[in-house]
Amino acid sequence: MRVLLINPPGWVGDRIPLGYDLVPSVPLGLGYLASTMESEGITAKIVDMDWGGFSKEELVDMISKFDPDIIGITSFTSNYANAVDIAKAAKSHNPNIKIVFGGVHATFIHRDVLHMIPEADIVVRYEGERAICEICDALESGRKLENVKGISFRHDNRIFSTPLRHRIEDLDSIPFPAFHLLEPSIEHYIGKGKEKGFPIITTRGCPFNCIFCSTAALHGRKYRARSANNVLDEMEFVQDKYKINVISFADDNFTMKRNRVIDICRGIKERNLDFEWGCSARVDLLSKDLLEVMNSSGCKNIFFGIESASQRVLDTVKKGFSIEKAKEMVKLTEKMGIKTHCSFILGLPNETVESIDEMIKFVEETMPSGRVLPNVLEILPGTELWDKESEYFGNTPSIPAADIIRVQLELFYKFFEISAKGRELLTIEPPDIEIIGGSTAFAEQERQEPS
Repeated sequence: MRVLLINPPGWVGDRIPLGYDLVPSVPLGLGYLASTMESEGITAKIVDMDWGGFSKEELVDMISKFDPDIIGITSFTSNYANAVDIAKAAKSHNPNIKIVFGGVHATFIHRDVLHMIPEADIVVRYEGERAICEICDALESGRKLENVKGISFRHDNRIFSTPLRHRIEDLDSIPFPAFHLLEPSIEHYIGKGKEKGFPIITTRGCPFNCIFCSTAALHGRKYRARSANNVLDEMEFVQDKYKINVISFADDNFTMKRNRVIDICRGIKERNLDFEWGCSARVDLLSKDLLEVMNSSGCKNIFFGIESASQRVLDTVKKGFSIEKAKEMVKLTEKMGIKTHCSFILGLPNETVESIDEMIKFVEETMPSGRVLPNVLEILPGTELWDKESEYFGNTPSIPAADIIRVQLELFYKFFEISAKGRELLTIEPPDIEIIGGSTAFAEQERQEPS
């Protein structure tokens, strides 16, 4: 059984802030799928069209040469239209290839995918490592797909959804990502410069209630974490194999478990791992003494999802911390010599022209030395905001687009390094976003979550 895993172009958010520039993130999710399949004797290859520069024609040529039985396509909302185009191109080339969709977007609109995209044969819902191996086994042996948990599929013009599987509790049991299977090559991401960056994911799940984020919906509210030793083993592995000197922990909330962070920091020093590293953290999950421990082990960058500088908006979206706490922590982190990167979302519920102007004041007061990222709200399937969009926005006047663009440009020009940002903007195309099905269609589907 041969499986080609594809990351479609258009996932603009897949960049990790390190140092003065944005380091590209390899498609981590596909790396875990590939390593799990490889451990089961399944032949796999990963193609990252988002960063590899492959044209559709080159992809079809690669499909012809690799001759896969299955093509797995990951989907985010921002690259979903391109995922559909890839499925159509693959089926046109070889109608016998089974097309499997996965990822956060397909998970939450799985019925829409199968209803509206005839090229899609199967959708893997939620985590895919075990499911994809069982799909391969079922197709190869002729067994029924009904026995594979956590999938939806089309058969005789009907759509079937199997019971959801339990989430993987022991994340240490998942092999390290199989980036030796990546096209064009992992070295393409690492680069040949002085800083050689690499991302690592160490956790899944989030116990918080932010209404715009799909992390908890996809991975559950239980915070699952790899052991400190397992994380350190992977750091040691990528340092030895790829000569990495910069690590980004690509978790949503790396600092959720304080003692585990301390164990990782201690292990970095005990193993003499010579890294600079960065992570994402909530402002209410840090303290001065924890920052000191992190700093002493090489932490040089922290990404904060501030989202809004208005307390009213933060409370509406259930962010769960105060704007004063955010200001305090950004200032403290900067004072300790750690670069801060702050993300905002423009257009959240209860947003006003005055509240988006507060973002500029926040940045003027805290002066983060890293990136300031003014993102425009994208309502994602699986989120509370998607399910209750009319409740949150029904009687709220929308922010004029001109004001959103004005704030974005003011933050861009005031606080970004112009030359670096200019290069980045020239190389990134805006995503071709197409949402199939709307809030109403999604809300009418039976909502299940794995335990």
